[in-house]
Amino acid sequence: MDRIQKLLEAVDRWADYTIELRRRIHENPELSYQEFETSALVAGELARLGIPYVESPVKPGLIATIDSGKPGKLLLLRGDMDALPIQEETGLPFQSKKAGVMHACGHDIHTSNLLTVGAILNEMKEAWTGRIRLVFQPAEEHGGGGREMIKAGLFDEMPDCCLGIHVWPDKQGRITLGRGYRTAYSDGCTITVHGRAAHSSKPQEGVDAILIAANIVMALNTITSRNLDPKDGANLNVGTIKGGTAPNILADEAVLLCMMRNVNPDSREVMFKRVEEVCKNTAAAMGGSCDTDFLRSYPAVYNDPAVADFLYDTLREHREALFQGLGEPPENYLNEAPEQMLAAEDFGYYGQRVPSCFMFIGTGDYAPAHNQKFQVDEAYIKFCTRVMALSALEYMNR
Repeated sequence: MDRIQKLLEAVDRWADYTIELRRRIHENPELSYQEFETSALVAGELARLGIPYVESPVKPGLIATIDSGKPGKLLLLRGDMDALPIQEETGLPFQSKKAGVMHACGHDIHTSNLLTVGAILNEMKEAWTGRIRLVFQPAEEHGGGGREMIKAGLFDEMPDCCLGIHVWPDKQGRITLGRGYRTAYSDGCTITVHGRAAHSSKPQEGVDAILIAANIVMALNTITSRNLDPKDGANLNVGTIKGGTAPNILADEAVLLCMMRNVNPDSREVMFKRVEEVCKNTAAAMGGSCDTDFLRSYPAVYNDPAVADFLYDTLREHREALFQGLGEPPENYLNEAPEQMLAAEDFGYYGQRVPSCFMFIGTGDYAPAHNQKFQVDEAYIKFCTRVMALSALEYMNR
C-alpha cells in the first residue's frame, strides 16, 4: 500500500473522532486568551495519542512535536483555538452553551483537524523524515496570539516552512491558495478631538469637538479615493464616535475609532500619514486640536510563491484522492487566481519570518464568517484533514 492510500484510510478512520471533538469544542467556545478548557482538552488528547508537547509561555497555547526519528526538515502546522463574542443562532444540536460566545469562524474545526492530522502523521512516521511541529494557538481573533508566541520563542528553532488552513464559506471542496500577499494589513486608530465646552446659546465662546469630528469623518473618506491607487484595494472605516454630555453643551472632546485595511505596505504607510495630517489639520482649522494613536496590528498573509507552487502541484496531482467518496470536485476547485482579501489573519506573522502558505478551504456557503448563523458541512471536515495531512506528508518527502 502506498503512502497516499494509507493516509486516506487513516483520515477515514479518524473522521468520526474529528467531528466528535469539533462538536465538544463548539459547545464550549472561549474568547481570546481564555481558551483554557480547549487547551486542556487538546493536552489530554495529545497525551493519549503519545505526542509530546509543551505549554507555550503565551497561555494557554500548546506546542507539540512529532519526530520521525530520521533527519530532515522541520515543518510547522498551526491551528487557532479562540471563538468570538457572538450569540449563536444556528439551532445546531451542539450549539454553543455559553451565552454571547460562539465559534463563528471555524476555529473549533481548525483545532480538532490539527489534532487529527497530528494523530495520523504520528501513526505514519515511517512514511516521512524530519519533524513536524503542531502549534495550538490562542487569540487569533483578538490579541495577536501568533505574534506573541513568536516573540516568546516559537521560532527560536526556525522551521523550514509553516502551513495553515482556514475553513471558508465557499463551495464545498474549493481550495483558495494564491501566491504573494493574500490578506490585508489591518490597523486601528483612536482619534481624540479636543475642543472647548460652552453653552449652546453662545457657541462663539466654545469649540465644538463633535462638529470637528464630523468634518474629520468626511475628510477621512477622501483618502482612499484621492490619495491611493484604486487598484490597491484600501479600505478605511470610522466605526464609532463618542462625545458630549448634554444637548445644550458644546462638547469639549470627541473620540473616534477607525479601522484601516491595506493590501500592500506602501499604501499602508500613505494611509497612516494622511490620517494623521487630515485629523490634525482639520481640527486646527476649526479652532481645536487632535491626537491620533495608531495601533499597528496584523500584517498581511504572504504565501511564499515556491511553497504555493509545490502545494498547487501536490493538490492537482492527488485530486482524485482528495475527493474520494465526496463526489465531483466543484468548478475551479483549485482557485489559482484568487482576489486578495481585505480580511485580516494573524498567520501573517508566521509568513514574515518563514516561507509559509495559508489555504482557505470551502466547507459550504451557509452564512458569512463572524455571523451568528455560521456553520459548515461536516462531511467536508475530513476534506480539510486530507488537504493538510497530504500537504505535510508530501512536503516532508520532497
